Formats: sequence, C-alpha cells, structure tokens
Amino acid sequence: MNQTRKIRWILYHEPIELFIRTAEAFRDEITQLTNGRISIEIYTLSEYSDKFNNGAPVEPMALMHTGDVEMSQIETGKLGTWNATDFFALELPFLFTSHDHCTRVLEGKIGQDLLEGLKTTTPVTGLAFTYSGGFRCVAADRKINTIEDLVGLDIITNLNPVRSETVKVFGCNPMPMHIKDRSDDAQQIRQTISAIETTLPRYHNEANTEVQKHVTNTKHSMYLTSIVISTEFWDSLTDDDQAAMREAALISSRLERQWSIDDAHRIANDKDLHESWGITFNELNGNETDKLKQNI
Repeated sequence: MNQTRKIRWILYHEPIELFIRTAEAFRDEITQLTNGRISIEIYTLSEYSDKFNNGAPVEPMALMHTGDVEMSQIETGKLGTWNATDFFALELPFLFTSHDHCTRVLEGKIGQDLLEGLKTTTPVTGLAFTYSGGFRCVAADRKINTIEDLVGLDIITNLNPVRSETVKVFGCNPMPMHIKDRSDDAQQIRQTISAIETTLPRYHNEANTEVQKHVTNTKHSMYLTSIVISTEFWDSLTDDDQAAMREAALISSRLERQWSIDDAHRIANDKDLHESWGITFNELNGNETDKLKQNI
C-alpha cells in the first residue's frame, strides 16, 4: 500500500484571493489524480508563522530549503536572486507579443529547460509557469498618453535588474524594491513616489491609490510566477507521483493564467469600476508603443 504524502503549500503573494485559487486548483487536481494519496495543506504566510514559527516572519524559499515547506508559487524575479539569473530574462521588455506566444514559450522547451534548471542553483524544482496578473501597466500621478510623459518619472520596480534597466531606457528613474518590503523606509517611498510598475489585478495591492491614480496599460513586460517544489521532497516521490504532480501543475497553471487574463480584461473594460476606484485608465496606443520598442 502506497504511503500518503502531505504537502504544505505556503502562499507567498498578495492579494491572497488571486493566489489561493491556484493552490486550491492544484490541490483538487492532485487529490483526484492520486486518489487522495497526496494531500495539500495551504497556508498564508501569517497562518504558517503563527502555527509553526511563534509569529515570527517566514520566507518560503528558505522554508523549502530547510524542508519545512514543500511547495509555493514564487515570482520569477525572486527566483533570479537565487542565482537562477536566466529567469531575469523572462521580464525583458516586449519579449512576448501575446498570451498565446507566452504560452508557447513557457510550455515549450525554453520554459521547461528553465524550470528544470532551477534545481542546480536553488532548493526547488520548477513545475509550471503562472502569472502575477499578466502584462504590466504603469500607475502614476499623471496621465501617460505619450512616451514623453514617462520621462522623469520616479518609478518603483521589482529587484530584477532587467526591470531597472528597462525603465531607465523609458526615461524613468528606477526605485528597485522588493514587493514584500514593509519597512518604514519602504513605506515612506510608497507614499511619495510618482509611479509603480504593476498589473491590473494587483493595482490595489501594490499601488499607492492616493497618489498613483492614473493607470496606463503599457503591456511592456510580463509579470510571471512559477509553481515550485522542494527538490529534496520531489526526489523522494515515485515516478508515478512525479508525473501526477507535473500534470496537476500544468492544469492549474493554465487555469491561473486564464484567470489573470480574464481579471485584467474585466478591470480594463469596467468604467464603473474605474470610477469607484477613483482612477483614470487608458491603453498606450500603437504608435507610442512602437516608439517605446524602438528605444529598447
């Protein structure tokens, strides 16, 4: 009789409602594929901290390294900081021409080689790519109708050096910051900075809604995440269970990417929502987008 395996999945991102659905979809798929032989326990950072770490802060990659947690969904920029620097390239400007193009790359040889290569420099093995809202937009204290409107903007980016270099080319002043940084200095910067790179589904979580009230859908890069599993735990699974895990990851990742696409489309087209949020919204037109591409 095969041993039942329990997996602890820790939610790394906020807002929770955007990411718990991925974990729940994976849980449902793996339960069905293995007839309950593999079960998933899902924790937010605070839930895990309170239950297992006396309320002290926890870091998912470190927990997977020590074997205290088996799975999570981690942003590509964070994976890059663990010497998986090829992951930084996934956020190059205008790398993906469409969601279909992105899917072909992520599910094809390039994407799968990147996921497989994680085990050489990090404590995790990659199973599938997901979104963190999809294409990026810019939330700013001014309307951005032309590329000239970007010039001189102080803009928060993530810690991927590709992002800093990209916004420099756009004429902006990058302010690299980890999305989880809640220090006093970081909070002060967030209260005063002109703009931030984000995605439409993450606007309320990342933007300063009192200042950055003008949202422009520039679609200049993709905000990606990955479903990852502790390599030590992965190596302990049977071949059949590894195959089931990969299938569950593929199914749930496709669901998540479509959810993100649907969320972004809904937000972009809901004028009543824009009014209730107190924002203006526009798409950067094709001519201005072409000018941005020419600057790269």
